[in-house]
Amino acid sequence: MKGINAARVGLGVVFVLLCVFGLPSSGSAFQFGHLVQIVQLSFHPDTLTVPGEAFGVLVVQNREDGPILHEVSSKELFQSGTLVLVQGTGTIEYGSDKRVSRVLLDPGEEVVIWFYAVKGRTYPFLCTINGHSMLGTIRAL
Repeated sequence: MKGINAARVGLGVVFVLLCVFGLPSSGSAFQFGHLVQIVQLSFHPDTLTVPGEAFGVLVVQNREDGPILHEVSSKELFQSGTLVLVQGTGTIEYGSDKRVSRVLLDPGEEVVIWFYAVKGRTYPFLCTINGHSMLGTIRAL
């Protein structure tokens, strides 16, 4: 029964987001979000600002030329009360607490992260897979 109620709540959140923001696509995401591309072992851009006390969208695309797997992980973005929804073509992994722990992106894949940005907070996101280290930051003003 708990699973059914959680599914209803999740569908309700998606419905509200679709009503407010429209269907998620590359065109609509940029009206209220940011596109970050992974190129040459770096996030581009690596620093973003969003309005505080508002919903935001982060789209991360792996645009590496070679077969380089990347991850997007963020304790701050993926915590309860901040994360609203994660979707995309990458592999979403969950921790033992059943929360998103990271998203794996092969070249050509992307993830869309809907979140609530609290004014004054910073939300780092990173990739430390395959022996490299990349850091991006979202600042809520």
